[in-house]
Amino acid sequence: MELSTSLSNFLIYCCASSGKEERKMVTFCFCRILILMALLASVDSACNGADRQFVSRAFNSVSGFNLSSIFASQLNSNHCNIQEITLPSKNLTGIVSWRFLRNLTNLRSIDLSRNSLEGSVPNWVWAIPSLVHVDLSGNRFGGSIGFKPNSSKILSSSIRVLNLSQNRFSNSVRLSGFSQLKSLDLSRNNLRNLPSGLEKLFNLNHLVVSRCNISGSLKPISVLRSLEYLDVSGNSLTGNFPSDFPPLDGLKFLNVSINKVKGVISPENYKRFGKSAFVGTGITLLAETNPRSRSFFPNHQKSEHPHTKSQKPMKEPAKKAKPKSASKTKALIVALSTGAAVLFFASAVSVVWVWRRRKRMMKKNKWAISQPVQVAFKMEKSGPFAFETESGSSWIADIKEPSSAPVVMFEKPLINLSFKDLIAATSHFGKESVLGEGRCGPVYRAVLPGDIHVAIKVLESARSVGRDEAVAMLEDLSALKHSNLLPLSGYCIAGKEKLVLYEYMSNGDLHRWLHELPTGQPNVEDWSTDTWEITNNENAVGGSQLYSPEKLGCVL
Repeated sequence: MELSTSLSNFLIYCCASSGKEERKMVTFCFCRILILMALLASVDSACNGADRQFVSRAFNSVSGFNLSSIFASQLNSNHCNIQEITLPSKNLTGIVSWRFLRNLTNLRSIDLSRNSLEGSVPNWVWAIPSLVHVDLSGNRFGGSIGFKPNSSKILSSSIRVLNLSQNRFSNSVRLSGFSQLKSLDLSRNNLRNLPSGLEKLFNLNHLVVSRCNISGSLKPISVLRSLEYLDVSGNSLTGNFPSDFPPLDGLKFLNVSINKVKGVISPENYKRFGKSAFVGTGITLLAETNPRSRSFFPNHQKSEHPHTKSQKPMKEPAKKAKPKSASKTKALIVALSTGAAVLFFASAVSVVWVWRRRKRMMKKNKWAISQPVQVAFKMEKSGPFAFETESGSSWIADIKEPSSAPVVMFEKPLINLSFKDLIAATSHFGKESVLGEGRCGPVYRAVLPGDIHVAIKVLESARSVGRDEAVAMLEDLSALKHSNLLPLSGYCIAGKEKLVLYEYMSNGDLHRWLHELPTGQPNVEDWSTDTWEITNNENAVGGSQLYSPEKLGCVL
């Protein structure tokens, strides 16, 4: 538009200052320039229109897709080809038609992370020659990763960064053709086996296969000599540490927690990688020995021989003197044996008496629930923090500092608490604080600062819910008020774990009230003499008495 205006001004100036012949010449030149500009505009629009058409068809079945959002800054001025498709966290849902992306010959990067896209990713996508970066994490994609063995044609990939975490890939992973790969993240998929072809990944320095339900030996990982970051946590892998691992000197991060790995680790590496890297494994810390001590050297036994020989002459006179004091020795032995037997018998009687007395007290105070005993423990400086439940499962708060996760209290908002206070109040979420364990997760009892008695429930099924969504949901739940509902007292979000706090109810649970009423004087009204078939009104009154809080109190 600016060029057309300038040319028009130039034409007016020339017409005003030239003769008739000169005016014809200028008009002719101006018309040729306008025609050239129209041709350039048509070529540019045709070039852009082809790419727009391919991408539009590829995302035709995807809800929430906006074509204009990726074309504003993704066009190459020299070739008119799209180099990047960047659509992270756009709330996209549906199935991508990958076949239309084959025509984007200069495509270098695909980022569709943190959406709700579905479907299988075809194998030829990994073989696009220009593609170097792929991030499909946080979706519902499935299918195969890699290339199937084909003798007629050997496929290879130029991808350097591949992130497929938090998807539904469950088939075998073949990485023989990914020789350029530097970073690979396959975490939170149901892979069941380690990827094959790891020996061909000479440039790989970042590998994450955590929580993929992988079993078997991790020996194939040992060939990755260039690794700097390794996370295999949350699987059932077996092996020996450190012989079945890459060289530890080159690793900057390591996490093998919750696996069946055995071995020993030096204090230097234990300090470098942190305690949380070895939680739930059979790896033990090698004890530091005193450099002056000779207990681990073979010649230590030789040094004892002169000492033992020098002791024998001292013991021989004692042996010769034994017959003189034989009667005294026997009497001493008999006295000690008798005293030990009496002491053992008295201890056994005391133990039985204490056990029976405690049993009577427990039967008498069946409904009494004592406060959880807070056992002294050492607070870990940095996370993640792993906790084991009664059923043998575990849950992990993936945070570095426990005080960085605040506890939001609805009833007492001025109280300043954090996840660190919850750890202390539940004795590191120990088994002695567990009230029960259901399908949603374990429930702990705790006494917070200020003598606040609460029940803390870990929502294991809500790990995939985002932080903002979880906060909105918990805020809505806290607003629910009803006489038959236990109100939500607060919550804490520690990494992906969501913990909710309720007021602790000391009258036991509903199962005990229905099936395990204590012996002695009942504390509920006797309805055995009531008449239930007189009128519907009386039935309604009886029902109201059954559910009245004044009759049963609040039962948790």
